[in-house]
Amino acid sequence: MSDDGALARPGSWLRELARLKPAAWPWGLSIRSAFCVGTPFAVGIAADAVLTGMWVSLGTLMFAAGERSGPYRARFRQLAISAPIGATGYFAGYLAALPWPGTIAAISALAFLGGILSSYGAAFSVGAMQALLLASIAIGVPAIAPFWEPALLYLVGAVFYAAVLGVEALLRRRRPEREMTAGVVQALATLATACADRPDTDASGIEGFRRDVTDRLGGAYAALLDVRYRASGRDAGTDRMAAILQACDTLFARILSATDAEDLRLTADRLIGRAQHIAGGMGVVDDPDPRFHPRLAPAAPSLLQAVDALDVALRGDGGPPATGPVRSGGVRAALLLDRLAPGREAILSALALALCIAVAYATHLVNRENHWFWVPLTVGLIMKPDFGSVFARAVLRCAGTLGGVVIGAALIAVVPKGMPFVAAMMALAALLPWAMLRSYALQAVVLTPLVLLLVDIIIPGTADIDYAMQRLADTLVGAAIVLVFGFFIWPQTHVRELGQAFHAAMGAIAAYLRAAMAATSNGSDPAMDPDLARHRRAAYGHLADIRTRLQKSMAEPPPSGSEASAWFPLISAAERICDLITIYSTAAHGETGTAQDEALNGLVRLIAETPGGSAPETVAFPAGAADTPRAHLIAGVSAELAHMMRLSGPART
Repeated sequence: MSDDGALARPGSWLRELARLKPAAWPWGLSIRSAFCVGTPFAVGIAADAVLTGMWVSLGTLMFAAGERSGPYRARFRQLAISAPIGATGYFAGYLAALPWPGTIAAISALAFLGGILSSYGAAFSVGAMQALLLASIAIGVPAIAPFWEPALLYLVGAVFYAAVLGVEALLRRRRPEREMTAGVVQALATLATACADRPDTDASGIEGFRRDVTDRLGGAYAALLDVRYRASGRDAGTDRMAAILQACDTLFARILSATDAEDLRLTADRLIGRAQHIAGGMGVVDDPDPRFHPRLAPAAPSLLQAVDALDVALRGDGGPPATGPVRSGGVRAALLLDRLAPGREAILSALALALCIAVAYATHLVNRENHWFWVPLTVGLIMKPDFGSVFARAVLRCAGTLGGVVIGAALIAVVPKGMPFVAAMMALAALLPWAMLRSYALQAVVLTPLVLLLVDIIIPGTADIDYAMQRLADTLVGAAIVLVFGFFIWPQTHVRELGQAFHAAMGAIAAYLRAAMAATSNGSDPAMDPDLARHRRAAYGHLADIRTRLQKSMAEPPPSGSEASAWFPLISAAERICDLITIYSTAAHGETGTAQDEALNGLVRLIAETPGGSAPETVAFPAGAADTPRAHLIAGVSAELAHMMRLSGPART
């Protein structure tokens, strides 16, 4: 059974909720996390300044938990944005001097602003979440005033973490970019092998390999664009990366359209070797095999020529120049205003966050325990806007905290406040990056005792099972607040959102088909057309985004999960239409025909309208024209559109 069918089975949301993701151990981040969290605390103990060391360690823990993979430049940028935003959370401690209703109103307003800020990007989202967490500690423990001191120490932690990250960047240099590029090339090799074994490969299997390529290419292009946007001119590294990715994109189109199994296997073998050399340092080895070199074998198939073009890009022999970003003040100001204007969904998410924070702080009216702030701290962690399903995070945090508080209470009771305490913190910090990749529940299992150990330095607990149970009860209260006030009472708009996203994706596919028609009619090689490549990436990228959104929805209970599963067959059909266009764009050269042109233009309109359009009409082809690439495209796309209309039934809106 295909993945789509498996996702649609009853109870799939429960399985999705409990699913552990496969993940390799992130050695670099793991070692850095342990070192950065443990070292300040160890220095504080040695210098008899435990509290000072704790504040710095708390900051480095926040940065380790918030770091994401990618080029080092992007990581430094995230740190530079999130650290100052997070540090401002300590100053919310001054709000505790207000009458408690005033404190609730003020922190709710700040939470709303934080929710809006989170919509501006991942770095702002991480910073806003850190500010909310630190605000809960500052308001819950006013004795830590003056609040500028922990805020300053938090920034000291940021500088320390950035310094350690800088050392790693000097040692590894462009390693993240190499790993990203090697992953793209390896995915292409896997796709080529699957296409060579088409009779023995399940159709859904080939779709899965193709999705892996498009996902990896999309991530690599996003990283490249992020670097280029901030560049102020040509940069040899980004030029080379752009050329490599363009060659990979051309190879992707060639592989999908190739029919010779031997060529595909030769390509796969060549790409596997290239991936290994890229991972080892972006180098390539000379390959004397004439099957791979157009210069030695002028009649070599285009697929193998595309592999040779990748080698040229890897050697840096040529490639498109890197164009700097637009610097016009008026244009930049207009773009900035467009980005700062929050959308409806961002405003609704911010309102939900503000309401949950208000209710969480209101619990202090009845909860007078000295660790009451664990409730708003839990709410802030679960309500992080861009981390997936709120429902799933609430359930998984409760499950993870159940184990985490037991571990934390045991460590507090058994481990003395000295170097053994530091060793325990470092061990947990080393586990955290891997746990975050595997499951949010595992992340909570590791992160909860870390936070408990650090917070216990500020307000020592009773170091018994009651202390652990109190923290678990606070977590359950926080999760209940999120589920009721952040999930169930709000109108579920996922159906409308999915409909809008799907229509946008079909519009991108229609534009892709229109670009393919233009590229194949001008006599040049369509696979090398940069405009066509841009439309191809946009179409596949839209569909990948929808799949990601659907995957998150699968972790929610019915009707959200079941509604999401109903969309997977439509997305698969849309992806097959993209594949048909890709195959056509590499196989057709200068094809013309009035009837076929009219049919293709009609398909463009139908794709943009689907679902909800009328069934495509059968096109009559002249004798001998039924086996042309254009005829295969029209027949295949028409069949997929008819299939999508049968699946959709009443038009989705």
